[in-house]
Parts: sequence; C-alpha cells; structure tokens
Amino acid sequence: YAPGQSFNDALTDGGYGPDMVVLPHGSFRMGTPESEEHRYKNEGPRHKVSFTNGFALARTETTVAQFRRFIEATGYKPHKRPRASVYDEKGGAMSERRGVTWKHDYIGREARPDAPVLYLTWEDASAYVTWLAQATGQPYRLPSEAEFEYALRGGGTTAYPWGDTITPPGLLENLTGEGDASPRGRRFGNVFKGYSDGHWGPAPAGSFAANAFGLHDLNGNVSEWVLDCWHDNYNRAPPNGSAWVNPGCAKRVV
Repeated sequence: YAPGQSFNDALTDGGYGPDMVVLPHGSFRMGTPESEEHRYKNEGPRHKVSFTNGFALARTETTVAQFRRFIEATGYKPHKRPRASVYDEKGGAMSERRGVTWKHDYIGREARPDAPVLYLTWEDASAYVTWLAQATGQPYRLPSEAEFEYALRGGGTTAYPWGDTITPPGLLENLTGEGDASPRGRRFGNVFKGYSDGHWGPAPAGSFAANAFGLHDLNGNVSEWVLDCWHDNYNRAPPNGSAWVNPGCAKRVV
C-alpha cells in the first residue's frame, strides 16, 4: 500500500473491519521544545523517532456500531465500573452515575451508532483490537504513543495542527470553543477564543475534515488509549516508535 491509501480487511463472520489509512514511514521530533508556551515537563525531552516501516491507523475513532459488532461476535463482557462520569446539564458539571456503559453517550443516553464509543477501559480497547486481529488474520493492535503523536502532527512541527497561534483559523476539530453552548446555554471556562464547532459534547466520528495524513478527530473529540505505560518523561524512550512498556505497569497513556 502507498501512503494515503485506504483499505478495510474482511472479517471471518462476514463484512469488513474499520476503514484504515496508510501513513508514510519517516521520522519526527516527539515531544515539545522547552520554549513552547504551556509546555508540561512530561512532554520532554524532545527526541527523534524514526519508523523503518509504514503503518496504518483507523480513519476515525472507533464507533459504537463497530464496538457493538465486536460484542455481538464474541460475547465479550466489558470491565464494569461502579460509576461513570457523565455530564449533568442541570448542575452544569460532571457527575457519577451507575449503569452507564459503552452503549451510552456523554450524558448517559443511548448513543448514536456513529458516535465514538465511550467508557472503555484499556483492557476493553485491547480486547477489541485483539478480536480484529483474530477476525482478519492481520496484526491489529493499539498504536504506540509515538505512532499516535506522529499521526496527530500529520507532518507538522508547530504547537497546534494549524500553527503556533492558539486560535484556530477555521472550523477544524471538535474543540472547547468560546461559542459552544450546552442546551441550557452553559459555556466552557477554558476555551479557544472566537471558536465554535457546534458541539457541546463529542461529535459523531469523522464530522470534521481529515488532517494531512487523512485521519479524523486526532486533536479533538475524545481521548484515546495507546499501548504505552505511563512515564514521567521521555528519557530512555524507544527511538524506533515502538511502545514503551514495562512489566506490570499500572497506568497506560491516553
């Protein structure tokens, strides 16, 4: 496959897996320079990562419909949480609620089929990609943190995908915009000034334009799991883009 080319693999029970996009192999500087505004210490030291082979990522976030197919095919039981955080419009804040699962959206209602699936543990996400590997015969897995940042940057080196200025120049992603409001007219406190994307919560997967690598929703919408264990900094991080995993690690990276 050539960079930018898309494909989807056949599943053993019929149908196809998610639409995948091939990324070009190459190198990039992972992390942020010390001079960058709003930088956190765990974003460095900045270091070179080189990929010897290309790889593919799903074009969009995993949707509720895609995850449901996995559940129906395998009978997998997602890890139960006693409570999940949902947005409470009445109180204008996140609240803990029982009985909320991957079937629900950010306010606890039944989610749309094209919505990004929420409330998954790292184990749930890993089980989904393991099933994809088994059902297609191809090496599906969660991406490494380096692969994800490489894909997110889309070949760029600036602080934001659109440049070094904080304010986006146009409608690009589902972000916390100054003009976004909840059904009751509530507003975000920490916002991108002068920006509005029309969504108070997560938008349907792929609602906005793709980045330079042909991928959607990497910079906004929802957080995503990667393979790596959490580390306080990038000292001794793998230079080849592989996942940085330690035996028995308790925290994974989003």
